[in-house]
Amino acid sequence: MKPKNFLTAIILFFLSLSVFAAGSAMNEDFSNLIALSQNAIEASKANDSAVFLEKVTAAVDAYKVQEEASKSYSIHLPRAGKQLKAALKAAKAGSISEGVTDLENAIAEMEKK
Repeated sequence: MKPKNFLTAIILFFLSLSVFAAGSAMNEDFSNLIALSQNAIEASKANDSAVFLEKVTAAVDAYKVQEEASKSYSIHLPRAGKQLKAALKAAKAGSISEGVTDLENAIAEMEKK
């Protein structure tokens, strides 16, 4: 084998390894957001709109803090954020069941790996 071809093969091999490393999954921790969302779902069982709104607002505030900290490098966080904001909108409208559905969808999105 010619040295030029051997060198080219080695370079391509190392480039292919770096491409694989760039595509690996990120380790994201959504445990705080999931816990706050589950607290809001638990609060919904009392059918008290004010308490539900308070718990959903806490989850949305935590989402905003986590979004600022992650600098938008997350794939799942914006998707879950849309569901959390929809739950907040439903809570403000007094629709607890719709808010719970949105929170469950947000939790499902955060648990995807």
